[in-house]
Amino acid sequence: MAKFLKGIHGAYSGKVGNVVGSNWRQVDYVRSLPKPNKKPATPDQLAQRARFGLAVSFLSPINDLLKLGFSDKQQGKSTGYNRALQHLINHGIRGDHPEYEIDYEGVVIARGGLSNLMGVSWEETAPKSIEVSWLPELNKFNAFSDDSVILLFYNVERSFFSILEDGTRADGSLAFTLPDVYEGDRIVGWVFTGHRDGVKTSSSFYLGEITIS
Repeated sequence: MAKFLKGIHGAYSGKVGNVVGSNWRQVDYVRSLPKPNKKPATPDQLAQRARFGLAVSFLSPINDLLKLGFSDKQQGKSTGYNRALQHLINHGIRGDHPEYEIDYEGVVIARGGLSNLMGVSWEETAPKSIEVSWLPELNKFNAFSDDSVILLFYNVERSFFSILEDGTRADGSLAFTLPDVYEGDRIVGWVFTGHRDGVKTSSSFYLGEITIS
């Protein structure tokens, strides 16, 4: 069923016969329905579908964060989720079909012109206590004292993301405590910075892996 928005000769959304009308980013378009394909998938097609499915499963929980991470005006019109998904499929999946796994170092959650943190690292300073530290270096072009420090970490065993946004570039460090149930689990992390205007970010940096004691 179609909904005509601008009269019978104007734009519409929905299905009419073998065409579908839609709108994306204020652009009206129509496309024909794909023809059914009864051919069995090739090994390459199965492998690509598996890579795509793994990438979608991994990134879907942080869709909103990716909107921020790729909000820099340098990124054009593609959504943050789509950009992160494309990069992950191409650079962040390792192994052979069907034994694919995420290569966490190849995951990118932000990209932009703001300066990332200098000399950033993280460590477990006491059981379940994590500290992220960096050099609070500033400039008047792309590294400001009140830039937000956005930390994303992922519990590998529990397939669970956490996001922290409690620090600024000038702070030089950020500490947090994990729950007792994380004992023995592995976490991996990424960090990036965000400008006060909310539409400028740095590229993300992979922090590495820590096994929680």
